[in-house]
Amino acid sequence: MTTAPKIIIINLESSADRRALMTAHLATLGLQGEFFPASDGRQMTDAEIAVVYDEKRAATTEWGVLTRGEIGCALSHRRVWQALLDSGDNGWLVLEDDAVLAPDVPQWLGQLLEQAHDGDVIPFVYTSPTPYFFRQTALGKRQLVYPNQSFIAATAYYVTPLAAQRLLAASNPIWFPIDCWYSTPGFRGVTPVRAVWPEAVVPRESGIQGSTIGFRQAHARRESVQKNPLRKLISNFRRYLKNRFLVKPVRYD
Repeated sequence: MTTAPKIIIINLESSADRRALMTAHLATLGLQGEFFPASDGRQMTDAEIAVVYDEKRAATTEWGVLTRGEIGCALSHRRVWQALLDSGDNGWLVLEDDAVLAPDVPQWLGQLLEQAHDGDVIPFVYTSPTPYFFRQTALGKRQLVYPNQSFIAATAYYVTPLAAQRLLAASNPIWFPIDCWYSTPGFRGVTPVRAVWPEAVVPRESGIQGSTIGFRQAHARRESVQKNPLRKLISNFRRYLKNRFLVKPVRYD
């Protein structure tokens, strides 16, 4: 019988309230997690930042120059990927400390492991309101899909060792917000991605219950576009054209 994957929760050591929330939340699902100490970019020196971050390259992306919180968040995920490689495990379910899993997740976690290929990254968030996807695979009441559209996802994802190795290589040094890795040209396509659809995780409300790992500045930039009806229409139309005629999904044959 296939067991559930090891669950890793990225959390700042100073955020005891988040640890209590996550411990209680997972307990309601009959799950347990292991906390992984996050990197706090706000506490890093300029010299430490310079070693792990490529500001010039970041400035060329739509996200622009990263905040220290975003750098710390990306560094935290990179350290988790390296820890997975060092562990010899077959894969981990990685959660940020604001993740709220759907009640049915425990019912199909074992099935997810059976479906996963080495090289897979499987986000539990697929935020597009009008998804385009290929090769659906049943996963309880949900599906595993090959997405053909950009999304923002680092709140919860299953990652395999080969995928971790590829993600590490492509994000060194850090040059984009880690939540936006599947939306970033030059990074998307590094390793096969299948997503859980409909999404099986949501972040807690922003504010006191939001993640303290890193600030979601990239999200705010994108939201500034979405708040303008005309810019939103143009953005959605351009995205549709790109996904319909230009972008090909990374998939297994």
